[in-house]
Formats: sequence, C-alpha cells, structure tokens
Amino acid sequence: MPSTSCTSHRIRRTGVAMAGIVLVLGLVVTVVVAGLLAAVQNRQTGERMDRHLEAMRTVITTEAHRRVELLGHLAAAVGSQTELTAEEFDAITFRLAYRGLAGTSEVGFAVSADDAQVQAVQRAWRARGSADLTVRPVQTEEHRLVVLSRSLDGLSTALGSDLSAAPEAATAMDEARRSGQVTASPAYVLLRDRALPVSRQRVSFVLAAPVYGAASAPDAGLLRGWLLMGVRGDEFADGALRPISQGALNATLSDVSTPGRERLLATMRTGEPLAKADLSRQTTVTVAGRQWRLQIEPTARFSAAGDSHLRQVLLVCGAVISILLAGLVLVLSTSRDRALARVTQATSALKADIARRREVEARLRERETELEAFAAVAAHDLKSPLTVIMGYCELVEDNLQGTPDPQVTGWLSRIRSGTSRMQHLIDDLLAYAAAGDGALDLAEIDLGRMVADIVMERTSHLDHDRPHVEFGRLPVVVADSPRLRQVLDNLIGNAIKYVRHGSAAQIDVSAEQEGGMWRISVADHGIGIPADQRDSVFGAFTRARGSEGYPGTGLGLAICRRIVDHHGGQIRVEDNEGGGTRFSFTLPVAPRVAKPSSARQNTPESGFPLSVSGSD
Repeated sequence: MPSTSCTSHRIRRTGVAMAGIVLVLGLVVTVVVAGLLAAVQNRQTGERMDRHLEAMRTVITTEAHRRVELLGHLAAAVGSQTELTAEEFDAITFRLAYRGLAGTSEVGFAVSADDAQVQAVQRAWRARGSADLTVRPVQTEEHRLVVLSRSLDGLSTALGSDLSAAPEAATAMDEARRSGQVTASPAYVLLRDRALPVSRQRVSFVLAAPVYGAASAPDAGLLRGWLLMGVRGDEFADGALRPISQGALNATLSDVSTPGRERLLATMRTGEPLAKADLSRQTTVTVAGRQWRLQIEPTARFSAAGDSHLRQVLLVCGAVISILLAGLVLVLSTSRDRALARVTQATSALKADIARRREVEARLRERETELEAFAAVAAHDLKSPLTVIMGYCELVEDNLQGTPDPQVTGWLSRIRSGTSRMQHLIDDLLAYAAAGDGALDLAEIDLGRMVADIVMERTSHLDHDRPHVEFGRLPVVVADSPRLRQVLDNLIGNAIKYVRHGSAAQIDVSAEQEGGMWRISVADHGIGIPADQRDSVFGAFTRARGSEGYPGTGLGLAICRRIVDHHGGQIRVEDNEGGGTRFSFTLPVAPRVAKPSSARQNTPESGFPLSVSGSD
C-alpha cells in the first residue's frame, strides 16, 4: 500500500507538472498569436487610412479644380464683353448660386486705379449700372476697387472695398497678373466678414483670375482687372469631405505655402479622435499655386466592432483552450476514459472556434471586395442624372425653336458642355477603376491593323487640320485587345489634341524588339511636357503645364499606366527629336510569335496605308 500510494503521488505530481507546462505553453502561444493579429490589424488599419487619405486628397483637388476652372471660364466670359455692364455681369454670374459650390460666399470684379483715378472709376461704373457703388480707397500706391459683386450666401458684399487693405488678396491678384493663371490667396478673414462679431468671423481664401480684353474688344489682350471668388474654408472642407468621411474621420486643412508661416484654413470634426496617434495621416495638395496640407485622424467610429474586440476574444478563447488542454493532460494522467471524453469535447470546441474565425475572415474579405467595387458603382450610378439633364436640355431647345433667345441658347450650350465633361470624367473614372483589375484575355493582335483603325476613327470626321500619321511595319503582339486599344487610342488621341492652335498634328508610331520585350512608341511634334513633370503626368487627375486650354480629365495617362503595368510592361515619356513628346511602352514578346523585322517598309502586311494625312 505505501508503495502504491507513493506511485500514485508521483503520477499525480507528474500529471500536475505536465498540465502546468501545457498551460504555460498555451498561454504563450495565445499571446504571440494575439500579438500577430494585432500587428495585422494595425497594418490593415494603416492601409485603410492611406486609402481614405488618397480619396480625400482627390476630392479636395477635384473640388478646388472645379472652382478654378469655373472662375477661369467666367473670367473669359467677362473679358469677351466689349464694354462690361452690371447687367451683363449679373447674367454671366447668375447660375453660380445653383452650382452647389460649398463655401463660396461671393464673386466680384475688381479694377486697378491710382489716387487720381478713384473718383473717375466710381463715376464710370455707376454709369455702367453699378448704382450702389461707393468706393472706399485705402492709403496705398495702387488701389484694387471692387466695382461689381454678387453675393452667393445672402450676406452683404464687398462692393466698393479696396482689396489692397487685405495683403493676402492683393498677393493673389499680383500673382494672377504675373502668371496669367487663376491663383489662390493665403488664408485670411474676408473684408466683408470683418464687420461681423469675432465669433462669426471665419477663415477664408480668395481665388483671383486675371481678366483680359477679347480679340474683338478695343483693349484686346490688356488686363481689365480681376474676377475674384471668396471661399470660406470650413464650409468648403465640410462640403467636400464630410460625405466620404461618414463620421469616421476628422480632417484639417492648412496653408503651408510659406515655410514657417503655416495658416489654418479649415477644420472638420465628426467625432472624438482615437487615442492612437500613429494612425494620423497627412499629405500635400496643390491648389492654384498654393500648397495645402491635408491631415486626417480616425474617430471612434473608424474601427469596426469586430476589429476592436477580435483580439480580446482570441485571448479569452486561447486562455480557455489552454486551461482545457492543461485539464485534459491532468485527467489523462489519472483516467484514460475521462481524458478521452475531455479530448473529444475540447476538439469540438476548438473546431467551432476555428469555424467562427473562418466566418469572420470571410466577412472581412467580402467587405473589402464591396469597398473596392464602391468607386466603380458610384461612378456608374452618376450617369443616370446626367442623362436626365441632357434630355431636358433637348426638350427646352425644342420648345425654343420658334423664338430662340441667344442668351438662353448660350446657357443651354454651357449646360450641355458641362454635362459632357462630367460624362467624360465618369467614363474615365470607370476605365481607371477597371484598368488594373480582372484577368487579361490574351490574344494575338495585328498592331498595324489596330493602329490603322484608331487613326481612321480619330480623323475621318475632320475637314481641316487633318493630322499626318505615319507607321511602318508593326508586329503581331500578344495582349488583351480592348485594353491595348485603349492605351493606343489615348496616346494617339493626345498626340492629335495637344498641338499648337492652327497647326496639324504630325505623329509617328513605331515598334522595336528589346530582348524579351516589344517597345511601342508614339511620337509627336505637339506642345510637349516640361521635364519636371514627366513622372507626375501618369498620376490620376494630373495634367502638365500648358494643357490648361485643352479639354481633358487628367485620367488618360493614369489609365494607360495601369493597363501597361497589368500586362507586365512599363510606360515612359521623353523628348522627341525636333520638338514634341515621345511616349513608349513595353509588352512581353510571345515565344510562339515569329520575330518580325523592325525596319520601316513602304506598306504594312495588313494592307493598310503607311500614312494618313490631310489634304486641306
């Protein structure tokens, strides 16, 4: 009996020691797995913040560009008037109140004058219909007097004010006069708001566009003044960013154009920020010559409930499983039958936990897929209201056929033009979203035939200034036909479009083999791309300097880059000999395709002509 008792105690001690080891190992593994899960969650959260930052940067850039482009068009319209009157100014700016420009408070026209001209300016513009004009000059060498104004927020206007009293506005006007471009001012409180109580004064900025006399006017090419648009920073940021933040992000906009003189422009708060400071993100946005810093931070709504509690659930489950396993080891040391029953129960619990974790992971993957499809679906649904707008424009035109009003006809033309630009932008957004996704449908493509088809589509409707397009013997390549056609159509279309006014495009398409790749080039003699922007032009919504007077969304080259990357190639841009630009991209050479000569021939094998050129 003593021997049996000692053996029993020894077995019990051994069982307790083994159970303790199992428990410690289980807890260590649980802690390590929880740490790995936390690292994965932090990485995924950081990636989400990066995507939100890019989306907000795109929205800020788009909304700012929208106002800059609109102000540029209005400045051109004002400059086209032979002798601008208050009535004509009201007609030109009438539709601004209905454009949905969040934060836009006022649009006005300012002219320059010295001390001797102030009263003459007042009399002249009163005679042109600005009956309430009373100028209020300040002590400066050059006055910038607001002689026409339209309020867009129902408050008083800056009519008669001397904008020289606001150094920020004067700086923007001087830069606009120097560059000939729409320019943004530093952040400041508008003159019209300085009479309000301090609690109601808000930080704003001004967009200034130079107004030049049109070719048919007596002052053709001369500076008439400036068209100015006041924008309140908080309302601008709130209107642009709140819809996509959905209460999950706080945002701050600051003007950082001058080092050491940062100015807060706007703050958007949707909730209490999270305690984790490392989740904050910031980027720089260029707006009409100014550098803005966009900074975002997550709120308590940013993290989903499953994400915030998954690690705690894992720790609890791991601890419970560790205790169960330790208990099983202890039971195994005393009773085989009881141990088998406990092992069966613990295995069932473990399988159920794994199944729950797999279900959670499947839901997370489904949510990520839905978010990736959101951009494409949203852009697609935006087409329906544009179709309605175009339909009603046609109905209005049909009803006006009997008694056409030139002014109404012009307004309808602007609506159609803006709707068309929006349709092109949505189409480009859809193409950009789909360019790098999905499997490639590879097939052999006669590159010469495809180039000839594109040239025919691009030039068949032109009567004058027909482009001269040359291409020699082009190879058969293996690629996704619709996507490759989109790349070539964008590059050839850009070469046709970006030429100096009054001249015809000259384009050369060629291909040569470099090792295991085909290099396909599209060269032109157009306006060219500045050397410091040849890398950035492939970014979304990015356009090179000098392209402001040409239509476009800034997505064409970004789509080309995504398609070429998806094929495993590269795209680049460089100077063309004799002036212009040369775009080239690479595609892998298919092993089964015979290597054609890259030398130029008189006629390609496809039977299409060597060149397409205008005879007018």
